[in-house]
Amino acid sequence: MSFSFDQILPSLQSFGLWSYWIIGLASALEAFFVTGVVTPGVLVVDLGGVLVERGLLDYFDLVWFVAIGSFIGGELSYWVGRRGAASLRHHMDIENSPSYLKAKRLFERHGGLALVIGRFLGPVAGVVPFAAAVSGMERKRFAIWNLFGAFPYAFAHVSLGYFLGDAFFTMGPFVSRMMLFGLVVLLVMLLLWYLVVRIKRMLPFVVSVIKSMLKAARENPEMRSWTARHPRFSAFFTRRFDTSHFFGLTATLLSVVFLYILFIWIGTVFDFLMADPIQQIDTRLANLIHAFWNPTLLRFFTHITAMGDWRIVAILFVGTLAMLGYRKWLNLILGLSLTVIGNVALVSILKAIFHRPRPPLAYFVETSGSFPSGHAAISVAFYGMVFYILWRLRVLGPVLAMMLELTLAFTIGLSRIYLIEHYLTDVLNGYLVGALWLVIGIALSEWWRETHPVPKGGGNRMLIPALILLTAFAGAGWVNYTYNNPRNTAALYQPVETATDIPALFTTGKARPTSESITGTPLEPISLIIIAKDAAGFEAAMKQAGWVEAVKPNITTLARAAVAAWSNQQDNTAPVTPYFWNREPNDYGFQKPTADQTLRKRHHARFWNTRFVTQDGAHIFVGTASFDDGLDWGVLHHIDPNIDKERDTLIADLKAAGQIARSTPFQLSTPHLGTDVAGDPWFTDGKAVVVWINP
Repeated sequence: MSFSFDQILPSLQSFGLWSYWIIGLASALEAFFVTGVVTPGVLVVDLGGVLVERGLLDYFDLVWFVAIGSFIGGELSYWVGRRGAASLRHHMDIENSPSYLKAKRLFERHGGLALVIGRFLGPVAGVVPFAAAVSGMERKRFAIWNLFGAFPYAFAHVSLGYFLGDAFFTMGPFVSRMMLFGLVVLLVMLLLWYLVVRIKRMLPFVVSVIKSMLKAARENPEMRSWTARHPRFSAFFTRRFDTSHFFGLTATLLSVVFLYILFIWIGTVFDFLMADPIQQIDTRLANLIHAFWNPTLLRFFTHITAMGDWRIVAILFVGTLAMLGYRKWLNLILGLSLTVIGNVALVSILKAIFHRPRPPLAYFVETSGSFPSGHAAISVAFYGMVFYILWRLRVLGPVLAMMLELTLAFTIGLSRIYLIEHYLTDVLNGYLVGALWLVIGIALSEWWRETHPVPKGGGNRMLIPALILLTAFAGAGWVNYTYNNPRNTAALYQPVETATDIPALFTTGKARPTSESITGTPLEPISLIIIAKDAAGFEAAMKQAGWVEAVKPNITTLARAAVAAWSNQQDNTAPVTPYFWNREPNDYGFQKPTADQTLRKRHHARFWNTRFVTQDGAHIFVGTASFDDGLDWGVLHHIDPNIDKERDTLIADLKAAGQIARSTPFQLSTPHLGTDVAGDPWFTDGKAVVVWINP
């Protein structure tokens, strides 16, 4: 299962007050060992803490919902353990499972305290209440310890989410884009691999418990009486868990997975249609990635994205079908064919329905619709079926097959985002579309395998299939090596618009009056409008006024700035935290050292080169300015709340350097208060100053 920070966060936010119930339900499902195998409850609770940090949810209200949900999940695990205790004595395979033994040892060593400790031990969390019930823990004593353990869990994870949210939204723009990019990729991959290992370890235990409970239920006199009175329903229910044929447990599990994915997919479509903030985040993220493109990563992701290109997929698809056809594995042929054809058809239909334009900054020229991503969908549908086939042919084990598939699908989707061929929501929705068809293809393959005999090949018949696959891989490799789609040269040129009335740009909405964070949170207002002949003239004027251009953030410059800040030394070119304006990151960062000769105190400003020009062709730059007067927590700069003073300081410096032809202030907004990206307060009179630089 793949869950993205930005996928879940806007979805929860869009539910409003229902978010409390959804997060509480996730906490309950996590604590119940049956559903905890596939429910990322901890992740959802942590994201709830992020919403608290953003001011969208109340801290203590959310703690109550999480604690109650965790308590209910523990009660369900205990109830199942009490009901199945007698039956479990005859099923030693359950009691010998690693997860159960670990939970039992924890309970025997710490008693009721294990219900507190166990909640922080991942998969064991739901098994500890189960072990307590099987071990005969008294009902009232369990309830007290279960309630006592629920609140530390709730406080800890909501607080952790709050801290992570604060760190993410504060440090995120400041950290090197390469470093942050690598960290996020690593964390997501670790999460995916953790979920695979978790399912592998816990699923046999959960299945064994369910079988034991069903057996106990069938032997219960009251259940037998009820079954006799409702023969049709009981027969239907019994068939759902029958392991002797496809339409029993196999079809039941596949149906549940399909409906689960379908529910999430519908939610993402609803978010795309109804939630404008999500689309704004899409745009800001694309603009930010574009500002920090790296030639090496562009080449790397070009070859990764080629793996989802229709030519490579077609070659591998035909080669796989030929290999399967030679060995007469018809069930795998049908499953693979239905998955790929159905996926391609549905993606084409959805692209035509939504008709979302491609990102204007895309690296390559592509003409099809942007929503959903066809590359992301095929990475799950086609490659997922390939790894399923390799598992069925016993070439790969289930865990390795799942890890390889998740890694490949994730990197292909990531390549589409990095190359800005798609927005984030396009890729996430593409994953879900591909997953739906993957489930359908597996279901068809499993059904055909059961109802039709699979021919058994005799002797060494793998030479020809190996040659077929080798030929397909060679063809796909050549296409990947020579992959060179037309570049999007239009993205290199920004359309310009003549502005005859500069204040009208802001009153008509063409230009935003404030800067903002990547999530759209308003930050410092635009207080400076600089009009210069061109970018070179603007940069020269700032240099003459004593303001030095800051370098772009990277690991080296950030490390150097950190050392300077902590050691109270100077760094005249230290990077500044990127802000957004009109959904684009700042083009320039300038700073001016102080007499203290320390990075802890500096004048700094951010500017954007807008798409507007004056009637005589001069470029219009907009910017914000503030003064760093210390450090917050020894990490981030603290700003002086009087940001108007810094605006006036920069203008005075330009004037003293003889760079200003004339200047005109105007009332951009009403006087108001606000905070910067680190949460430091500021106030402003709402005025902006238009400055004409000498040609």
